[in-house]
Amino acid sequence: MKKMIVTALAAAVLAGCSTQPKYVISGQIDGLEGTVYLRDREELLDSAVVENGAFRLEGIVEEPRAAYIYDRREPAAAQMRVFVVVEKGEMQVAADPEREGAYKTTGSPSNDACVAINKQRYALLNEYKAEETTEERREAIVEEFNEVGLEGVKANPDNLFGVLLLQDVMYERTAAELQALIDGFSPAMQEHSMMVQIKEYVAKKLLTEPGQSYVDFEQPTADGESLSLKSAIENPANKYVLLDFWASWCGPCMGEVPALKEAYAAYHDKGFEIFGVSLDNNKERWTAAIENNGMNWIHVSDLQGWQNAAAAEYGVRSIPANFLIDAEGKIVATGLRGDELKAKIAELLD
Repeated sequence: MKKMIVTALAAAVLAGCSTQPKYVISGQIDGLEGTVYLRDREELLDSAVVENGAFRLEGIVEEPRAAYIYDRREPAAAQMRVFVVVEKGEMQVAADPEREGAYKTTGSPSNDACVAINKQRYALLNEYKAEETTEERREAIVEEFNEVGLEGVKANPDNLFGVLLLQDVMYERTAAELQALIDGFSPAMQEHSMMVQIKEYVAKKLLTEPGQSYVDFEQPTADGESLSLKSAIENPANKYVLLDFWASWCGPCMGEVPALKEAYAAYHDKGFEIFGVSLDNNKERWTAAIENNGMNWIHVSDLQGWQNAAAAEYGVRSIPANFLIDAEGKIVATGLRGDELKAKIAELLD
Protein backbone atom coordinates (compact mmCIF):
# COMPACT_ATOMS: atom_id res chain seq x y z
CA MET A 1 0.00 0.00 0.00
CA LYS A 2 2.81 2.38 0.96
CA LYS A 3 4.53 1.68 -2.36
CA MET A 4 1.32 2.47 -4.27
CA ILE A 5 0.95 5.81 -2.46
CA VAL A 6 4.57 6.75 -3.16
CA THR A 7 4.13 5.87 -6.85
CA ALA A 8 0.95 7.92 -7.08
CA LEU A 9 2.61 10.92 -5.43
CA ALA A 10 5.58 10.66 -7.78
CA ALA A 11 3.27 10.60 -10.78
CA ALA A 12 1.43 13.65 -9.49
CA VAL A 13 4.69 15.56 -9.01
CA LEU A 14 5.83 14.66 -12.53
CA ALA A 15 2.50 15.77 -13.97
CA GLY A 16 2.72 19.04 -12.09
CA CYS A 17 6.20 19.70 -13.44
CA SER A 18 5.33 18.73 -17.00
CA THR A 19 6.41 21.24 -19.62
CA GLN A 20 3.82 20.02 -22.12
CA PRO A 21 1.45 22.86 -23.07
CA LYS A 22 -1.99 22.27 -21.60
CA TYR A 23 -5.21 23.84 -22.81
CA VAL A 24 -8.45 24.29 -20.88
CA ILE A 25 -11.58 25.46 -22.69
CA SER A 26 -14.64 26.03 -20.54
CA GLY A 27 -18.03 27.30 -21.59
CA GLN A 28 -21.39 28.33 -20.19
CA ILE A 29 -24.12 28.58 -22.81
CA ASP A 30 -27.81 28.76 -21.93
CA GLY A 31 -29.85 25.93 -23.41
CA LEU A 32 -26.86 23.85 -24.48
CA GLU A 33 -27.33 20.12 -23.88
CA GLY A 34 -25.71 16.77 -24.68
CA THR A 35 -22.05 16.70 -25.70
CA VAL A 36 -19.69 19.18 -27.34
CA TYR A 37 -16.95 18.15 -29.74
CA LEU A 38 -13.65 19.86 -30.42
CA ARG A 39 -12.54 19.21 -33.98
CA ASP A 40 -10.04 20.64 -36.44
CA ARG A 41 -10.08 20.08 -40.20
CA GLU A 42 -8.55 16.63 -39.87
CA GLU A 43 -9.67 14.96 -36.66
CA LEU A 44 -11.74 14.92 -33.50
CA LEU A 45 -9.53 16.36 -30.75
CA ASP A 46 -11.71 16.15 -27.66
CA SER A 47 -15.28 15.98 -26.36
CA ALA A 48 -17.10 16.81 -23.14
CA VAL A 49 -20.54 16.18 -21.63
CA VAL A 50 -22.60 19.34 -21.05
CA GLU A 51 -24.12 19.84 -17.61
CA ASN A 52 -26.60 22.69 -17.10
CA GLY A 53 -25.17 24.47 -20.13
CA ALA A 54 -21.58 24.17 -18.93
CA PHE A 55 -18.71 22.15 -20.39
CA ARG A 56 -14.97 21.82 -19.95
CA LEU A 57 -12.44 20.56 -22.49
CA GLU A 58 -8.81 20.05 -21.55
CA GLY A 59 -5.73 18.34 -22.85
CA ILE A 60 -2.26 18.72 -24.29
CA VAL A 61 -1.58 20.64 -27.50
CA GLU A 62 1.84 20.27 -29.12
CA GLU A 63 1.44 23.50 -31.08
CA PRO A 64 -1.45 25.96 -31.38
CA ARG A 65 -4.07 24.83 -33.86
CA ALA A 66 -7.27 26.26 -35.30
CA ALA A 67 -10.41 24.29 -34.48
CA TYR A 68 -14.16 24.50 -33.86
CA ILE A 69 -16.42 23.41 -31.04
CA TYR A 70 -19.64 21.77 -32.27
CA ASP A 71 -22.76 20.56 -30.49
CA ARG A 72 -22.93 17.49 -32.75
CA ARG A 73 -20.34 14.86 -33.55
CA GLU A 74 -20.76 15.49 -37.28
CA PRO A 75 -20.09 19.15 -38.15
CA ALA A 76 -22.68 19.14 -40.95
CA ALA A 77 -25.42 18.43 -38.41
CA ALA A 78 -24.27 20.99 -35.84
CA GLN A 79 -26.46 23.88 -34.73
CA MET A 80 -23.64 25.51 -32.75
CA ARG A 81 -20.18 26.21 -34.13
CA VAL A 82 -17.56 28.15 -32.21
CA PHE A 83 -14.13 29.02 -33.59
CA VAL A 84 -11.23 28.52 -31.19
CA VAL A 85 -7.47 28.54 -31.41
CA VAL A 86 -6.44 25.64 -29.18
CA GLU A 87 -3.33 26.81 -27.39
CA LYS A 88 -1.69 26.79 -23.97
CA GLY A 89 -3.82 28.47 -21.33
CA GLU A 90 -7.38 28.75 -20.08
CA MET A 91 -10.01 29.91 -22.54
CA GLN A 92 -13.69 30.70 -22.12
CA VAL A 93 -16.54 30.29 -24.59
CA ALA A 94 -19.68 32.40 -24.27
CA ALA A 95 -22.44 33.97 -26.31
CA ASP A 96 -21.35 37.10 -28.17
CA PRO A 97 -23.58 39.94 -26.89
CA GLU A 98 -22.88 42.00 -30.00
CA ARG A 99 -24.03 39.35 -32.50
CA GLU A 100 -27.27 37.44 -32.06
CA GLY A 101 -26.80 33.67 -32.19
CA ALA A 102 -23.01 33.94 -32.30
CA TYR A 103 -20.31 32.92 -29.84
CA LYS A 104 -16.79 33.99 -29.01
CA THR A 105 -13.71 32.51 -27.36
CA THR A 106 -11.49 34.61 -25.10
CA GLY A 107 -8.67 34.14 -22.59
CA SER A 108 -5.59 33.50 -24.75
CA PRO A 109 -3.51 35.68 -27.11
CA SER A 110 -4.79 34.17 -30.36
CA ASN A 111 -8.44 34.09 -29.34
CA ASP A 112 -8.43 37.59 -27.87
CA ALA A 113 -6.85 38.86 -31.09
CA CYS A 114 -9.53 37.06 -33.11
CA VAL A 115 -12.32 38.74 -31.13
CA ALA A 116 -10.74 42.18 -31.57
CA ILE A 117 -10.20 41.79 -35.32
CA ASN A 118 -13.66 40.32 -35.90
CA LYS A 119 -15.26 43.21 -34.03
CA GLN A 120 -13.71 45.61 -36.54
CA ARG A 121 -14.66 43.43 -39.49
CA TYR A 122 -18.28 42.96 -38.43
CA ALA A 123 -18.68 46.71 -37.97
CA LEU A 124 -17.46 47.22 -41.54
CA LEU A 125 -19.70 44.45 -42.88
CA ASN A 126 -22.76 45.93 -41.17
CA GLU A 127 -21.95 49.33 -42.64
CA TYR A 128 -21.45 47.77 -46.08
CA LYS A 129 -24.90 46.10 -45.94
CA ALA A 130 -26.74 49.20 -44.69
CA GLU A 131 -29.17 50.64 -47.25
CA GLU A 132 -27.91 54.18 -46.75
CA THR A 133 -24.30 53.25 -47.57
CA THR A 134 -23.23 54.66 -50.93
CA GLU A 135 -21.41 52.62 -53.58
CA GLU A 136 -18.38 54.87 -53.19
CA ARG A 137 -18.31 54.14 -49.46
CA ARG A 138 -18.73 50.41 -50.13
CA GLU A 139 -15.62 50.44 -52.30
CA ALA A 140 -13.73 52.13 -49.47
CA ILE A 141 -15.05 49.58 -46.97
CA VAL A 142 -13.62 46.72 -49.04
CA GLU A 143 -10.20 48.39 -48.85
CA GLU A 144 -10.57 49.01 -45.11
CA PHE A 145 -11.63 45.40 -44.53
CA ASN A 146 -8.48 44.15 -46.24
CA GLU A 147 -6.35 46.65 -44.33
CA VAL A 148 -7.73 45.36 -41.02
CA GLY A 149 -6.43 41.91 -41.93
CA LEU A 150 -3.01 43.21 -42.93
CA GLU A 151 -2.65 45.31 -39.79
CA GLY A 152 -3.79 42.30 -37.77
CA VAL A 153 -0.90 40.27 -39.20
CA LYS A 154 1.59 42.91 -38.09
CA ALA A 155 -0.01 43.30 -34.65
CA ASN A 156 0.05 39.56 -33.86
CA PRO A 157 3.56 38.29 -34.61
CA ASP A 158 3.68 35.90 -31.68
CA ASN A 159 0.40 33.98 -31.92
CA LEU A 160 -1.35 31.67 -34.37
CA PHE A 161 -4.12 34.09 -35.23
CA GLY A 162 -1.51 36.32 -36.85
CA VAL A 163 -0.49 33.37 -39.04
CA LEU A 164 -4.15 32.66 -39.89
CA LEU A 165 -4.58 36.28 -40.96
CA LEU A 166 -1.43 35.99 -43.08
CA GLN A 167 -3.07 33.07 -44.89
CA ASP A 168 -6.07 35.30 -45.62
CA VAL A 169 -4.07 38.13 -47.16
CA MET A 170 -1.17 36.34 -48.82
CA TYR A 171 -2.56 35.51 -52.26
CA GLU A 172 -2.76 39.12 -53.45
CA ARG A 173 0.81 39.95 -52.44
CA THR A 174 4.22 39.50 -54.00
CA ALA A 175 6.75 37.08 -52.61
CA ALA A 176 8.86 39.99 -51.36
CA GLU A 177 5.88 41.50 -49.50
CA LEU A 178 5.06 38.12 -47.96
CA GLN A 179 8.64 37.52 -46.92
CA ALA A 180 8.70 40.88 -45.13
CA LEU A 181 5.55 39.91 -43.21
CA ILE A 182 6.95 36.48 -42.36
CA ASP A 183 10.17 38.01 -41.06
CA GLY A 184 8.14 39.97 -38.53
CA PHE A 185 6.92 36.84 -36.73
CA SER A 186 8.46 35.47 -33.55
CA PRO A 187 10.89 32.51 -33.67
CA ALA A 188 8.19 30.20 -32.25
CA MET A 189 5.69 31.15 -34.96
CA GLN A 190 8.41 30.87 -37.60
CA GLU A 191 8.60 27.16 -36.76
CA HIS A 192 4.85 26.51 -36.66
CA SER A 193 3.72 23.91 -39.21
CA MET A 194 1.26 26.35 -40.78
CA MET A 195 4.00 28.94 -41.24
CA VAL A 196 6.25 26.28 -42.77
CA GLN A 197 3.56 25.70 -45.42
CA ILE A 198 3.33 29.44 -46.08
CA LYS A 199 7.11 29.59 -46.51
CA GLU A 200 6.93 26.75 -49.04
CA TYR A 201 4.28 28.71 -50.94
CA VAL A 202 6.48 31.83 -50.93
CA ALA A 203 9.45 29.81 -52.22
CA LYS A 204 7.32 28.59 -55.14
CA LYS A 205 6.00 32.09 -55.73
CA LEU A 206 9.54 33.47 -55.91
CA LEU A 207 10.22 31.07 -58.78
CA THR A 208 7.13 32.09 -60.72
CA GLU A 209 7.13 35.88 -60.50
CA PRO A 210 7.82 38.22 -63.46
CA GLY A 211 11.43 37.97 -64.58
CA GLN A 212 11.78 34.30 -63.67
CA SER A 213 12.05 31.44 -66.14
CA TYR A 214 8.99 29.25 -66.54
CA VAL A 215 8.77 25.77 -64.98
CA ASP A 216 8.01 23.09 -67.54
CA PHE A 217 5.54 20.23 -67.00
CA GLU A 218 3.51 17.71 -68.96
CA GLN A 219 -0.15 16.79 -68.53
CA PRO A 220 -2.73 14.87 -70.60
CA THR A 221 -5.05 16.48 -73.10
CA ALA A 222 -8.67 15.36 -73.29
CA ASP A 223 -7.56 12.80 -75.88
CA GLY A 224 -5.00 11.33 -73.48
CA GLU A 225 -1.96 12.75 -75.28
CA SER A 226 0.77 14.04 -72.95
CA LEU A 227 1.52 17.66 -73.80
CA SER A 228 4.23 19.90 -72.31
CA LEU A 229 4.12 23.62 -71.68
CA LYS A 230 7.53 23.73 -73.40
CA SER A 231 5.96 22.61 -76.67
CA ALA A 232 3.78 25.71 -76.72
CA ILE A 233 6.48 28.15 -75.67
CA GLU A 234 9.01 26.82 -78.17
CA ASN A 235 6.50 26.76 -81.02
CA PRO A 236 7.84 29.35 -83.51
CA ALA A 237 4.31 30.59 -84.12
CA ASN A 238 3.93 31.71 -80.50
CA LYS A 239 5.40 34.93 -79.17
CA TYR A 240 3.51 34.84 -75.86
CA VAL A 241 1.81 31.97 -74.04
CA LEU A 242 -0.70 32.52 -71.26
CA LEU A 243 -0.52 29.66 -68.76
CA ASP A 244 -4.05 29.74 -67.38
CA PHE A 245 -5.21 27.76 -64.31
CA TRP A 246 -8.99 27.37 -64.15
CA ALA A 247 -11.84 24.90 -63.50
CA SER A 248 -15.33 24.37 -64.85
CA TRP A 249 -16.79 24.65 -61.31
CA CYS A 250 -15.06 28.00 -60.65
CA GLY A 251 -17.47 30.90 -61.22
CA PRO A 252 -14.79 33.62 -61.43
CA CYS A 253 -12.84 31.44 -63.88
CA MET A 254 -15.81 31.11 -66.20
CA GLY A 255 -16.39 34.83 -65.80
CA GLU A 256 -12.97 35.41 -67.38
CA VAL A 257 -13.77 33.34 -70.46
CA PRO A 258 -15.21 36.22 -72.56
CA ALA A 259 -12.01 38.26 -72.07
CA LEU A 260 -9.86 35.23 -72.90
CA LYS A 261 -11.88 34.53 -76.04
CA GLU A 262 -11.69 38.14 -77.15
CA ALA A 263 -7.92 38.29 -76.68
CA TYR A 264 -7.44 34.93 -78.36
CA ALA A 265 -9.56 35.87 -81.37
CA ALA A 266 -7.77 39.18 -81.81
CA TYR A 267 -4.18 38.06 -81.24
CA HIS A 268 -3.82 34.33 -81.83
CA ASP A 269 -2.72 34.91 -85.41
CA LYS A 270 -0.20 37.46 -84.15
CA GLY A 271 1.48 34.98 -81.82
CA PHE A 272 -0.74 34.68 -78.71
CA GLU A 273 -1.50 31.21 -77.34
CA ILE A 274 -3.33 30.04 -74.23
CA PHE A 275 -2.25 26.89 -72.38
CA GLY A 276 -5.15 26.04 -70.07
CA VAL A 277 -4.65 23.80 -67.04
CA SER A 278 -7.89 22.66 -65.44
CA LEU A 279 -8.25 21.88 -61.75
CA ASP A 280 -11.26 19.72 -62.51
CA ASN A 281 -11.48 16.12 -61.37
CA ASN A 282 -14.38 15.21 -63.65
CA LYS A 283 -13.42 14.77 -67.29
CA GLU A 284 -16.95 15.13 -68.66
CA ARG A 285 -17.52 18.47 -66.91
CA TRP A 286 -14.09 19.70 -67.97
CA THR A 287 -14.55 18.88 -71.66
CA ALA A 288 -18.18 20.08 -71.68
CA ALA A 289 -17.11 23.49 -70.34
CA ILE A 290 -14.50 23.76 -73.09
CA GLU A 291 -16.94 22.83 -75.85
CA ASN A 292 -19.96 24.74 -74.58
CA ASN A 293 -17.98 27.95 -74.10
CA GLY A 294 -15.97 27.79 -77.32
CA MET A 295 -12.60 27.77 -75.53
CA ASN A 296 -10.61 26.85 -78.63
CA TRP A 297 -7.09 26.84 -77.23
CA ILE A 298 -4.79 24.24 -75.66
CA HIS A 299 -6.19 22.37 -72.67
CA VAL A 300 -4.60 19.82 -70.33
CA SER A 301 -5.42 18.36 -66.91
CA ASP A 302 -4.35 15.50 -64.68
CA LEU A 303 -7.92 15.57 -63.26
CA GLN A 304 -6.63 15.71 -59.69
CA GLY A 305 -8.50 18.86 -58.68
CA TRP A 306 -6.58 20.96 -56.16
CA GLN A 307 -3.87 18.30 -56.16
CA ASN A 308 -2.97 19.19 -59.75
CA ALA A 309 0.81 18.77 -60.07
CA ALA A 310 1.33 21.84 -62.26
CA ALA A 311 -0.67 24.04 -59.88
CA ALA A 312 1.61 22.88 -57.07
CA GLU A 313 4.71 23.75 -59.13
CA TYR A 314 3.41 27.28 -59.68
CA GLY A 315 2.21 27.80 -56.10
CA VAL A 316 -1.41 28.19 -57.20
CA ARG A 317 -3.74 28.33 -54.19
CA SER A 318 -6.66 30.15 -55.76
CA ILE A 319 -8.10 30.35 -59.27
CA PRO A 320 -8.29 31.89 -61.78
CA ALA A 321 -4.52 32.29 -61.88
CA ASN A 322 -2.32 32.93 -64.89
CA PHE A 323 1.26 33.53 -65.99
CA LEU A 324 2.18 35.26 -69.26
CA ILE A 325 5.38 33.78 -70.72
CA ASP A 326 7.41 35.11 -73.66
CA ALA A 327 9.18 33.12 -76.37
CA GLU A 328 12.42 33.23 -74.36
CA GLY A 329 10.69 31.39 -71.53
CA LYS A 330 10.54 34.39 -69.18
CA ILE A 331 7.45 35.19 -67.14
CA VAL A 332 6.47 38.74 -68.03
CA ALA A 333 3.22 39.17 -66.07
CA THR A 334 0.92 37.33 -63.68
CA GLY A 335 -2.69 37.58 -62.53
CA LEU A 336 -4.01 39.32 -65.65
CA ARG A 337 -7.81 39.65 -65.57
CA GLY A 338 -10.46 41.04 -67.92
CA ASP A 339 -9.58 44.33 -69.59
CA GLU A 340 -6.12 44.22 -68.03
CA LEU A 341 -5.36 41.01 -69.93
CA LYS A 342 -6.57 42.43 -73.22
CA ALA A 343 -4.62 45.66 -72.69
CA LYS A 344 -1.39 43.78 -71.92
CA ILE A 345 -1.64 41.54 -74.98
CA ALA A 346 -2.43 44.58 -77.15
CA GLU A 347 0.60 46.40 -75.72
CA LEU A 348 2.87 43.49 -76.59
CA LEU A 349 1.53 42.47 -79.99
CA ASP A 350 0.01 45.54 -81.62
